[in-house]
Amino acid sequence: MVLRVGVLGPVLAWDGEQELQVGQPRQQAVLAVLAVRANRVISRSELIDAVWGQDSPSSAEGGVYTYVAGLRRILEPGRSLRGPGRILVSSGAGYVLHLVPGQPDAAAFEQQLSRARQLRKSGDLAAAVAALDGALGLWRGVVAFAGVPGPFAETERVRLGELRSAAAEERADALLAVGRHEEVLADLTAMVAEHPLRERMRGLLMLALYRSGRQAEALHVFDEGRRILADELGIDPGTDLTRMQHQVLASDPELDAAGPASKAGQASLAAHVPAHLPADAPSFSGRRDELRGLHSLLARDDGGMPIVVISGTAGVGKTALAIRFGRQVARRFPDGQLYLNLRGFDPSLAPMDASYALRFILDALGVLPHRIPADAEGRAALFRSMIDGKRMLIVLDNAAGTAQVRPLLPGSPHCLVVVTSRHEMAGLVAADGAVPVSLDVLSESEARELLDRRLGGERVRADPEAAAQIIKACARLPLGLSIAVGRAAARPKRSLAEVAAELQLAKGGLDALEADDVVTDVRAVFSWSYDQLSGQAARMFRLLGVHPGPDISLSAAASLAGIPRREAGAALRELVRTHMVAEREHGRFTFHDLLRAYATELADQVDSEAERRAAVHRVLDHYLHTAMAASVRFRPYGSALPLDPPVPGVIPADVVDKNQALAWFEAEAPVLLELIDYAAEHGFDEHAWKIPWAMAAYFHRRGRWHRYAVTQGIALAAAERLADKRALAHTHYELAHAQALLSDFDAADPNMREALELFRELGDRAGEAVVLHGLSIMLEGQGRYGEALTHVLDALRMVKAIGHWWTQAALENAAGWHYAHLDQYPQALTHCQRALGLHRESGFRGGVADTLDSLGYIYFRLGELEQARGYYDQALEAFRDIGDPFGESLSLIGFGDILAAADDHAGAQDAWQAAEVILAQLSRPEVEEVRAKLAALDTRAEAGTGTMSRAVTTAR
Repeated sequence: MVLRVGVLGPVLAWDGEQELQVGQPRQQAVLAVLAVRANRVISRSELIDAVWGQDSPSSAEGGVYTYVAGLRRILEPGRSLRGPGRILVSSGAGYVLHLVPGQPDAAAFEQQLSRARQLRKSGDLAAAVAALDGALGLWRGVVAFAGVPGPFAETERVRLGELRSAAAEERADALLAVGRHEEVLADLTAMVAEHPLRERMRGLLMLALYRSGRQAEALHVFDEGRRILADELGIDPGTDLTRMQHQVLASDPELDAAGPASKAGQASLAAHVPAHLPADAPSFSGRRDELRGLHSLLARDDGGMPIVVISGTAGVGKTALAIRFGRQVARRFPDGQLYLNLRGFDPSLAPMDASYALRFILDALGVLPHRIPADAEGRAALFRSMIDGKRMLIVLDNAAGTAQVRPLLPGSPHCLVVVTSRHEMAGLVAADGAVPVSLDVLSESEARELLDRRLGGERVRADPEAAAQIIKACARLPLGLSIAVGRAAARPKRSLAEVAAELQLAKGGLDALEADDVVTDVRAVFSWSYDQLSGQAARMFRLLGVHPGPDISLSAAASLAGIPRREAGAALRELVRTHMVAEREHGRFTFHDLLRAYATELADQVDSEAERRAAVHRVLDHYLHTAMAASVRFRPYGSALPLDPPVPGVIPADVVDKNQALAWFEAEAPVLLELIDYAAEHGFDEHAWKIPWAMAAYFHRRGRWHRYAVTQGIALAAAERLADKRALAHTHYELAHAQALLSDFDAADPNMREALELFRELGDRAGEAVVLHGLSIMLEGQGRYGEALTHVLDALRMVKAIGHWWTQAALENAAGWHYAHLDQYPQALTHCQRALGLHRESGFRGGVADTLDSLGYIYFRLGELEQARGYYDQALEAFRDIGDPFGESLSLIGFGDILAAADDHAGAQDAWQAAEVILAQLSRPEVEEVRAKLAALDTRAEAGTGTMSRAVTTAR
């Protein structure tokens, strides 16, 4: 096979001239990543990040195995299990796709484009046009990776699309340069319609029209572009396009000549060159990724320099980064560097107005005082005229807002502008095309580097634990770290342990970071931003300091403050704009520990204890009521616990279906864990046992049994403090269930039996049936299927009498599973088919998945391999749909058993490897049996078909 892969359009593959069917979109995405990075080992983790992104599901690694196996069957259909692969090869923890040079087509496109540019540089325009024609002819549409999901495809789609547009522009420019203007008119017209904001393209079309004797149409193209730029971006055409308009109006003879128009008549700077950049901070540390990103902006091939906005919270090192970057690139700007501190957040001086700033700039450029206009508009015009065509670096530090900065922007595309601000400067980003760089606190390694640089590596290495404590206490904020290490550096004989202890003892972590200079005192620096907040935003900031969780959603923040969502959203947006909080991901807000300490300190000073406790009560009610609603959506076969109405001001989140419920639990799990601890420690015992109850089904389905057990231990303690018999019954059972899932049967047994006794005392027959089911799970885990079946049949009789069909469905499946393990297959089929009907009728996808798995196992034991495979296929789809990795792993094992029995050893290996990954992540003992199966394949022994004990779905 000579494999060819195409990504310049839909992702396709060919064996010679025969097109191959490369599968569903995610399988295409895997092929595309391997092809673009051909002949290199791509790890499974890289594939997961490329296809699913950082928030990949737990089943993603199993998905990689599945898609790679599918590609192997397509690309190498005759390959045997033991035979070496020639095209798609496993290598360690990854895969290599072998392609010949010039594959995929994107590689050939970029090679042709590079060759065309070299030819044009050498003056061979005809050959350059031919190379560009060849490059553009490789495209099978206008969108690369069409229909392919994932961040890798999206990034490459944008990158290759930009290269395609650039190639088309260069082809048009080369044709114009050799006088073939009429030939390029149709292509340029289509290109401008496709990319109406590309000014260079529009200028080329104007030139082609002018040379074709169509001067009026050329001017119409300019007017249309001016209107579109104004409507879309609120800006005027750039210098080059405006100059083209003037030349067309004037019938400039220069436009008649082949080749690009020359630029002349530019104003010059004064004889001296300003060099205003402050000295680089000697202790500057880290920020390598940010610096690489900033340098990459200067490598753009569009000829223009960007406006960069570096934003971040107080003390995060914005100015230090701007100066470090400015120093690194200063040589690229021979006409000088300007630096202005705009005093946007100065504690003692008002922000610098634009007119004064322009006066400062014009002075620096050598303009005589009597020649400087009196008004800001005149000064801005003179400034732009003076530096038009020059290469300058302009750093506008500590900006208060967009209105302060915009008059200071040069018109020249050759000037680099770097703005720093505590605000995001969204106006500059939207209207002026500024590139935002949001600065966060230092990473652990960057913070350690700062300590090494200021204190010396030996001193830090001598007490790494104390160094880590200092970093944590300063929340990795550069300003806080600089103050702490400055004190340590001033007293070299003092141990780092003493510095760390001082930080630990200081109230809220801020007292130890006070400094003599108000500019470097952390509390004072934070206060400059806080004092500019509106009243609603300031109150929200303070209350976020008493919120127990690591981050917060909009609905939770509204509940915390007791205000409508719209008002809460406005307050949070203000806090984000001013970098008092960060929106880590869409709709989730947080801040670093020093700002949290500052917020808590302010809340203690401004808000009464009753107000603070009421806010916490509201947010706990928000999470409790939302968790209970999500739990019902997540497992609709049971009923929720009765709850008191939420206190006034609470706004539960909207959870309308099971997918939203699962997504809500995934997003809020870290917060809920913190809230459970907080509620138990601060007298909110109703929340401390009911929130864990609402999370139980989620923890079970996601295989997070240690968390399940820990939270139920907290819940049981809260129930004991309340002396509530019903709460005790539920929490004893849930704790026992979690312990059984962890195979801690000695601990589970007394809790299970205590729960059974309590439900009997309460006369709760449904609860009693649930516990009997739980006892059967515990006994099954010990291989005692006969005893487990007895309990399940007792529970079945009980629930049929009281009419709890949702509990009956789970028990029917459990009975079938136990009968199957006792080799009584007719009874097993009867119960499981009944369970499947009940679960499908109720729409409970989790119960359907469990029962499909049971039926797959039963038919496999009966030797009906095709029927077994069909049920396992359906079970796998269901488990992946609901996000149940443990259930998926068990079905993968059964699926692999079927394939091994059918002598499909390659398929069995893929299934068992996928199961091994999941079980290892869950730390399940079943992983050893899977590894034994894989080892048996490796030694060409017959794969074992034994089964594993498992916990079936519990009922409520």
